[in-house]
Amino acid sequence: MKVTVVIIYIFLLFAAKSYAKEVIMLGVENSWPPYSDSDGNGISKDIITKAFRAVELEVEFVVLPYARALKMTKDGILDGAFNVTKQISTIKQFNFHDVPFLKASASFYYPPNSSLDYQRLADIPDDIIIGLIIGYEYGDDYEKHRQRFNEVRLAKQSQIIEMLQSKRIDMAIMFDEVAAYSLQQLNLSSSVIKQGAINHISDIYIAFSKSRDTDNIIKAFESGLKKLNNEAVY
Repeated sequence: MKVTVVIIYIFLLFAAKSYAKEVIMLGVENSWPPYSDSDGNGISKDIITKAFRAVELEVEFVVLPYARALKMTKDGILDGAFNVTKQISTIKQFNFHDVPFLKASASFYYPPNSSLDYQRLADIPDDIIIGLIIGYEYGDDYEKHRQRFNEVRLAKQSQIIEMLQSKRIDMAIMFDEVAAYSLQQLNLSSSVIKQGAINHISDIYIAFSKSRDTDNIIKAFESGLKKLNNEAVY
């Protein structure tokens, strides 16, 4: 009799675990405020949390540098990482949902009083020194030209701003909301750097691991986003 009870208990325990809510593990970068701050909090996390909550799925967030979040996703340690743009290089490495969860514009930025004012990447001369964030994507058009430039890759937006101020780089590409937020946090006027033409407007996604079974997670997220859109939550 005792053996039977133990067997039933084990069966029920296994069944409970089988039907427990799936917990999705996502990497969130720590240096893209107001979309994602040093604690991983911000606009992006809010939207993603609400989308998964709309389909009754739980998400756990691991706060990491952007490049490391992508690496852990690619290696299958995480289900996904977000604030990723869908372009040729990322499509090869990750799975994506169809509709972006937000859009963000990125512009050219220069030192104060700089005479430079390029309208297109094709206009930028060879060997110019350009500041960018480690691991970030800047669009397929940028990939076509990047070999012509001397890239200085930095970990934080504040470092790019400091290098522009001190004229240690000729220019940079920064997302506009991020640049404005970073200047505000540094108690600096927008005039300490010069904003130029828009380089691109990025559709922002969650990049899902090709090394894990994420098809159902992607479908769930798409369904959650649709519900949010219909309810005008964001």
